[in-house]
Amino acid sequence: MKKISLVLLFMLIFTSCYGKPSIERTSVIAGIGHDIDKDKTLSSSFEFIVFKSQNVFDKSVVTTKGKSIFEMFNKRLLITKRRHLPGTVRTLLISEERGKFGISDIIDAFLRDQERNLNTTVAVSKQRTEEILKLNAKDSNTMAEEIEDLIKSSYEANFTQRDTNIKDFFNMYYQEGRHIMLPYIEKYKDTVKVSGIAVFKKDKLIFTITEEDTKYINLLRNEKAQGYLTFFDGNLKSLDLFCSSRRNVKVEINDNKIAYNIYLLIYSSVKEANIDDAQELTKDKLIELEEKYSDELTKQLQEIADKYQNKYGTDIFDVQKYAVAKLGRDKIDFIEENFINSNIKISAKIKILSSGRLIR
Repeated sequence: MKKISLVLLFMLIFTSCYGKPSIERTSVIAGIGHDIDKDKTLSSSFEFIVFKSQNVFDKSVVTTKGKSIFEMFNKRLLITKRRHLPGTVRTLLISEERGKFGISDIIDAFLRDQERNLNTTVAVSKQRTEEILKLNAKDSNTMAEEIEDLIKSSYEANFTQRDTNIKDFFNMYYQEGRHIMLPYIEKYKDTVKVSGIAVFKKDKLIFTITEEDTKYINLLRNEKAQGYLTFFDGNLKSLDLFCSSRRNVKVEINDNKIAYNIYLLIYSSVKEANIDDAQELTKDKLIELEEKYSDELTKQLQEIADKYQNKYGTDIFDVQKYAVAKLGRDKIDFIEENFINSNIKISAKIKILSSGRLIR
């Protein structure tokens, strides 16, 4: 037993770091951005951390151009002269123009390269990704971390989607009856903000949803989402609710026409009641408000659903997958071609669980 212990100790001492580069020769890629130039030349920007010594590091952004993903990656290695650590990418950023050009090569690169991090957050930027990644991060070491934290923290507001990493990216792309929909960010003062949703058809970006409509599209599309809803009356009084939504979708087929029924049950609590002082939030009053604002929200969501369906004819509500489940994969062409003519009916029910008051 003693001899075995000595052999193991000898192996650990002389082999644990053999062939490994020193920390000063190592870089960590935190973010990757993909752009395209006017002459259709591909461009990639790499935001990475370079270790100077044990507790000293620096951030840098290197941009390369080429005809393929890995040609640009190889050029990056020749420029930085440092070995990169696999699986460290926090954010994959795609510029709006690159998205319109097509991203099938980006999808393929992440699918084939086993060193890629499947938990990487994916987003689309209004500006060139090189410009975004070169910004100075406010609350993190890198802009990649800043963007990742921004998108993850937005889950608690605007009923934002949770499917924002590479694994979700693959699911949206490969599953029948679905479209890639990603957070859309843009420069805001000296940092960035989430300002909408980027919508793809197959591998090409076709349009973006405005910041004003994003909350309501999220509410129609996402499961178990959270956010705030504010309702106003005629004299500028308001009621603010913090909400948690539940969604149920039913599909009906009549005379080769598809009907999608989206049912939303929204549990809420009152966070601010800027209403007439004479109106106490009694149980009867809360029931009255539930009915009033349920009707108002249903009407508003129906108008938004009709607007986007008629303008783009693309399923941004993530409901076609239910039609595929009901009709079969062989009907996918029929489902997509007839989406613009399908009936989409929205029904929203608000349930106020708490008036929010501690003292009565």
